[in-house]
Amino acid sequence: MLYPSVQDLTNNDVNRYMLVIAAAKGARYITYKQNEEDEYGELRRDFDKNYADEDPNEKAVSLAVNRFQKGDFSVIVE
Repeated sequence: MLYPSVQDLTNNDVNRYMLVIAAAKGARYITYKQNEEDEYGELRRDFDKNYADEDPNEKAVSLAVNRFQKGDFSVIVE
């Protein structure tokens, strides 16, 4: 089970479905950036220095959910 829980991350504007879609998109973004970093190696190390303390072995979905909790990622409500 992931922490934070769905109830902790949702509010009146965001439902569970929107949160799941946003977490999946965030995970895809993280995976894309990690793959890009692997491709370019040291030349691209500076793209995400704010997240240097994150465990590189942690799953992308877990990282995305943690970034939603921190406020780094947000759900855009149309």
